[in-house]
Amino acid sequence: MVNKIIFCVLIMSLQMTATRQKMYLQKALDLKMVKAQVKSLGGYQGYCIKMDLKNLSNDSLIIVVEAGRRLNSIDEKNQDILITREEIIVMKKMESKSFDVKGYCCQASNHSPVSGAKYDINKLADSNLVSLARYLSVSKFDKDIEQQAIWAISDKQSTANVASAKDSSFLPLKQLVANLKGEKLPWYSMITKTVLYAGGSMQTFPLYLRGKMNYSNDKEDYVSLYVFNEKGLTVCEIKSQWLVPCSNKEYELNLPMNGLAKGKYTIELKTPEKQLAKQEFEI
Repeated sequence: MVNKIIFCVLIMSLQMTATRQKMYLQKALDLKMVKAQVKSLGGYQGYCIKMDLKNLSNDSLIIVVEAGRRLNSIDEKNQDILITREEIIVMKKMESKSFDVKGYCCQASNHSPVSGAKYDINKLADSNLVSLARYLSVSKFDKDIEQQAIWAISDKQSTANVASAKDSSFLPLKQLVANLKGEKLPWYSMITKTVLYAGGSMQTFPLYLRGKMNYSNDKEDYVSLYVFNEKGLTVCEIKSQWLVPCSNKEYELNLPMNGLAKGKYTIELKTPEKQLAKQEFEI
């Protein structure tokens, strides 16, 4: 008798599961099977979006909210938000659900939205942003690193900004961004800080440049490190150290960038007699 009851429960469960339709949010919207509304929770990164879904059908639904959907701000001064974490929402017929969505700003020059700011559900972003969002959906990085990765593509900011002062776990993400942009992996990393002002505008400042320069030195000598701007003017000079004779060694850089304007720069490691290494970077 007990076995028969268990069997019946299993059959009913299978039948209920079978009636559920699983589909991406875009298809459900196109078929008018769901209605969606989106608003900001305040802020521009992380779980900063609230989404309300209503099942308009007479069937149970499993809705997949796609990583890579670009939410369009109704107020043009506010930033669009790129969803970076896939969400699977199970809904009974005619049921409504409200849930938080993870996403990031993909318009760095616009304002961070206040809580309650309205968004259009919109469609998927361009292919590069979709590829990046899908990668982030199954990965875990510091939120500032993820934000810089998105801006590197959406706003054509430097791939070198995909960096962290704490660890090197960001390197696969940095390589992916470079690949999507069709460029070589930058030889350096730029540690940055983004400031959110009271009015909602934002600005990213470079703090440190970190990287390695290969050099060879045929005799013991005293070297200095110089940074030149595009006009060839010295903007930084650091008296360094005595270097012993060596071949193909790495010179580690940790240069402060405070006060440097946007533009292209050159780093040179020099003795009084000759140049040992030279690299270019850009802010």
